[in-house]
Amino acid sequence: MNILIVDDNTTAAELLQELVELQDHTARCAFTAQQAIEAFERERFDAALVDLTLPDRPGTEVARHLRQTARDRPLMLIAVSGYGVDDAAGAQAAPLFDHYLQKPIDFDALDRLLVMPPASP
Repeated sequence: MNILIVDDNTTAAELLQELVELQDHTARCAFTAQQAIEAFERERFDAALVDLTLPDRPGTEVARHLRQTARDRPLMLIAVSGYGVDDAAGAQAAPLFDHYLQKPIDFDALDRLLVMPPASP
């Protein structure tokens, strides 16, 4: 699976990249919404892990853009946030994503998600 990791915390993003690559996936990091959008236009990704709080745009806008850009191809969108789904921000964002992981990420849960087929458009 080819995964786009979108998080403004470069250390966390790069660590997550290393961990998913250890599970035989490929991954690229983007540290802003704009970098994520540009990467998605250049490369085909099967999944995107998107932090909800980015410096230039909310992660929800990134998710909407990626979903629209993917159009007819499967794409698994996973929200990654310090907010829980019970928090107002998390509850508002959750419907835009296929899955929601709260930080710190449960890597076993992430591994289980990444072996699932991407969501159909």
